[in-house]
Amino acid sequence: MLWCAGALYGLSLFLGMLKTSALKARLWSYFPLLAIAVGFFFQTRGLYLRGMEAHGCPLGNTMERIQFILWSLILAFLILRLVWKLNLLGSFCAGLAFIGGWASLSFPSLDAPYWKAPGFDRLFADPWIELHASIAVFSYGLFSLLAVVSAMYLFQRKSLLSRKYGKLASFLPPIHDLEHAAFRLLLVGVVFLTLSIVVGGMHWTRHPEFVTSAKLAVTILLWVGYCILFFLRLANRLYGSKFAKACLALFVVALASLSLVSSKKKKASEVSDHPGRTALSPPSLQGEK
Repeated sequence: MLWCAGALYGLSLFLGMLKTSALKARLWSYFPLLAIAVGFFFQTRGLYLRGMEAHGCPLGNTMERIQFILWSLILAFLILRLVWKLNLLGSFCAGLAFIGGWASLSFPSLDAPYWKAPGFDRLFADPWIELHASIAVFSYGLFSLLAVVSAMYLFQRKSLLSRKYGKLASFLPPIHDLEHAAFRLLLVGVVFLTLSIVVGGMHWTRHPEFVTSAKLAVTILLWVGYCILFFLRLANRLYGSKFAKACLALFVVALASLSLVSSKKKKASEVSDHPGRTALSPPSLQGEK
């Protein structure tokens, strides 16, 4: 299902690029969006089936986290498509989902079958942890959409400065629309990341032993970074290409931080002391982000 979703996202990218250079029919313009919608259905179904195996939101390994971030990216695009009709935004999102999705599936080491571990019960022992993790990864999806809009802004700005308007640049939205959309996406992303930290903090105060210092530091630093970026843009201290580049840089940091947010591993005897956890369940998954 996930391979099929990636193929449909790739088809949407191809149709979107073809639309800018060849076909002008109005009916044709809906084909890329239709491919994204069908791909989103396949991806949703695939993650649902994996969630049934993991008995929770599928966020137990790197492949699942990448797929969930890309799923959040497409979901955010489909919602915002009703509000902002930014040309070629769907094609750029589909391209990222296609490349990232197939890349995550191409390396078996990224998809460790943790649900087959002896004594595995469920991925998340506490529904608050599951809520925290799902909101956090959804905010990463919003930041990935922000990165896509920022990349479109930089591409459009380069075309305007060089005065070389290719066919692709002529289909991109006005540059001020892209900057306004980026600011709004940053606001929504910060709100969701803040909510995730609040929910996660409620669990951390009760069980601090399940949160590593690295996870806590990286999460707080990332949140502080996006908050600083938001307030600098709000005060017009950072804007234009510098703002777009900062958004891209922070998104790269956010992706790199995924490998540092696993929870502290504990011995089976220690895990069994906590109600709701099986002694043989993988401890690193009990508080997985």
